[in-house]
Amino acid sequence: MSTTTIRVSTEVHQQVNRLAKLCGDQPADLLATAWREYVERHRDDFAADLEAAAGLMRNGTLGELVEFVQDSHRGVLVVDEQELADARKDRDRASVVAEAREAVAASRRAGRRHEH
Repeated sequence: MSTTTIRVSTEVHQQVNRLAKLCGDQPADLLATAWREYVERHRDDFAADLEAAAGLMRNGTLGELVEFVQDSHRGVLVVDEQELADARKDRDRASVVAEAREAVAASRRAGRRHEH
C-alpha cells in the first residue's frame, strides 16, 4: 500500500501518538481505522448530500447549488457566556479568533462565502 503525508496540528499528532502507544498500534493504523469508522458513521449523510447536489445540478440554479455546497456541513456552535468572556482575556485564544475572523473576511472578499 502506498502512503502519503497529511498535516495535522501538533496537539492532534501528540494525542494520536500517545493513544497509539497505549493501544499497541502504529499512529497511521489508528488514523486509518478512525477514518474508516468516520466514513461508515456518516455514510448516510454523504449519500443525502450527494442526492441533494445531484437534484440541484438537474433542476436548481447555479446560485442554489453554490449555497448548498457552502452551507452543507456548517456546524452549530454553542458557546458558554462565561467561557467566551474568559477566552477574550486569553492572548492565545484571542490570536486564534483574530486569525479565524481574517479567514472568514478573506473568504468573503474572494466571493466564496455568501451569507443571508
